[in-house]
Amino acid sequence: MNQDKVVELLKNYRSYKFAISNGIAGYNPYDDTGMPRGGGYGSREPRLGGGSTFDSEQDYRVYTQVVRLVDAAVMELLDDHERSVVESKYLSRRRQTLEQIAEGMNKDVRTIRRWHKAALKELTRAFALIDIPEIINLDEVLGLTA
Repeated sequence: MNQDKVVELLKNYRSYKFAISNGIAGYNPYDDTGMPRGGGYGSREPRLGGGSTFDSEQDYRVYTQVVRLVDAAVMELLDDHERSVVESKYLSRRRQTLEQIAEGMNKDVRTIRRWHKAALKELTRAFALIDIPEIINLDEVLGLTA
């Protein structure tokens, strides 16, 4: 995976997390407590015209793996400064530019850029063998991206 793909993965992180928390869940035929499936989401057997149990289960597993990998890589591989930059720029609800991050941390923007570059380099190495699953970006749907 190259650096552009890592950035795409980080930008879609919130969408993966939202999907596993609120829309996609593993199907258990003995448990009728989940969200109803429509379009392949939820934890009940799909209704006519609403996706498939297999596809939804696959999405759930892949998205869960992506969220766990990103969480682990950010926590374990990045130092505190790099983690703060990545969280502020990509993982937070209120995404910030590098300039805004620099201002908030009272640091020079070149320092923030250096930390950002180092973080992306480390994450690119960590995610070298990961494929990015397709997902509708939550921020784009809600109009939160610039």
